[in-house]
Amino acid sequence: MRISLKLTAAFLAIASLVGATGYIVQRTTVEVRTQIQRLKDSAVRRIVGAADTTAALYGIHLAAHRLLSEERRRARGDPDLSHPPGLEASIEAQWTEVEKGLEMLRSAAASRTQWEAAEATREATPRRPPALPLLLESWLTHQRLMDDVRRTVTEDPDRAERLFDEQLCRHFQYELLPLLRVQHERSEQDLTEAVNRVERSLAAADNQRWMLTAAAAASAVLIGLFMSRSIGRPLAVLQRAAQEVGRGHFDTRVAVGSRDEIGVLGQAVNQMAADLQEKTVSRSYLENIIQSMREMLIVTDADTKIRRLNPAACSELGCSPDDLVDRPLRELFATDTSPVDADFPRSLAAGAESVMRTPSQRLVPVLCSVAQMRDETGRLEGFVCVASNISRQKDTEQRLLASLREKELLLKEVHHRVKNNLQIIISLFNLQTHYVQDTNASKALREGQNRIKSMALIHERFYQSDGLSRIDFDDYIRRLTDNLLQTSGITSGKVVLNIISEKISLDIDTAVPCGLIINEVVSNSLKHAFNDGRKGEILIKFSHLNEAEYRLVIADNGVGLAPGFKLEESDSLGIQLIHALTDQIDGRLSVDSSNGVKYTIDFKTIHK
Repeated sequence: MRISLKLTAAFLAIASLVGATGYIVQRTTVEVRTQIQRLKDSAVRRIVGAADTTAALYGIHLAAHRLLSEERRRARGDPDLSHPPGLEASIEAQWTEVEKGLEMLRSAAASRTQWEAAEATREATPRRPPALPLLLESWLTHQRLMDDVRRTVTEDPDRAERLFDEQLCRHFQYELLPLLRVQHERSEQDLTEAVNRVERSLAAADNQRWMLTAAAAASAVLIGLFMSRSIGRPLAVLQRAAQEVGRGHFDTRVAVGSRDEIGVLGQAVNQMAADLQEKTVSRSYLENIIQSMREMLIVTDADTKIRRLNPAACSELGCSPDDLVDRPLRELFATDTSPVDADFPRSLAAGAESVMRTPSQRLVPVLCSVAQMRDETGRLEGFVCVASNISRQKDTEQRLLASLREKELLLKEVHHRVKNNLQIIISLFNLQTHYVQDTNASKALREGQNRIKSMALIHERFYQSDGLSRIDFDDYIRRLTDNLLQTSGITSGKVVLNIISEKISLDIDTAVPCGLIINEVVSNSLKHAFNDGRKGEILIKFSHLNEAEYRLVIADNGVGLAPGFKLEESDSLGIQLIHALTDQIDGRLSVDSSNGVKYTIDFKTIHK
């Protein structure tokens, strides 16, 4: 029989018992709800109706007694005492309450009749003689007597009082109240009977539930024993066989005694053991792998004492295995060139560069990693250290570093020579200005000098900086603007330079256009913004917009642009240079002339 069928049969048996228990609980719940509903519809309503009716009748008699008292006082000579209408209203209100209470008794009686009709087919319950018709008949008599008292009280109070005492009170005390007590007592009997019925139902349900629970527990124990014998024991045998195979006992076999899934699994374990016995890797094969490794392999015990080396380790270290066995592994590492911490050799677990020292004191750079060896219980048995000689890689690295330093020197020399050549050109322009009589030509030569100085200053900053690919542009702005202020001829203190710049580095392809833009805008401000003699300020602000974009703001608070001047239609060389250089760095130029002139350029670094 298959295990799935065994389990299904066991689960179905237990599920049946649980279902039967649930059915009994459900049936008991329905019965309890039925009895509670019966209590609400019959017994409770009868108790409430009888109590309300009794209270209302007492209220009627008290109001009638007060009415008689008032009428007697009025008849004895108190002409100011009028007939109190409030007492009549009180009697009418209590009368209504009596009718409501009797209606509740009628409804409760009807509900009880329905319940008794429903139970007539199941139980032969003796019916008690009805008391409600007698109560209703007595109430009609009481009403008639009360009407007589109320009708007579205004004509003849004494006669009304005798009628009240001799007939109405006697009828109330000896006929009407006993019938109400009967209703109340029968209601309490019905309530007690219903509670007893609920208790009997619950007790019967408890007995049945305990019986089914005991049956389910006994069935579960029997099913557990059966499953243990048919499934648990064979699985334990398979577990022991698998452990033996895991220890290398490939001759282990399992006795197959069933045709279910466990029997199939036992056959698979037997086949696996036979295949391993036939095809397992031999010790000599593993030994050949270790002997043929090119990397150094060193095996230590738990105290990091060397127990074994492969031929590659002996060859790289220039010694025999006997020279290193029983020596601490730490002694193979040169602590003066590659410090070995207190957690050695675990500190090399992730792989790290280090230096080994041979018995002949030769240093061998290696890339080394260490792994732990543990037995079946997790106890540390030793360490396996694998190291590769990286002497060739280190030599190549040194040659590359030397070549890089040489190229850096050459590049600095190039920047230096470019800067010198630009200085020569500036000197030539300076000499030429002495022979030029035309004012505009001399002015153009000076502007050209300033533009060349801005480029020369960039090359000077490049060969003076530590890196050759970028310069600190904030420092460059200060040096450039100081030079422009000195060469402008403006009196000291008349124009203030306010430079607000973040620490930003730019490459030469971006720095040169930005430097020329600053040169043109600041030169224009120095020439035109304050020519009316006013003092002013030139603001240069350089900052990040985001990780890849920058913002350059150059503003003055001078006279501003001339009325009707359109920047995009200007034929000025400086304005055209600003537009061309902005396009060169793929920037966006905006100009605001509301308070002086303000240039805002947003751009990205040029990548080539």
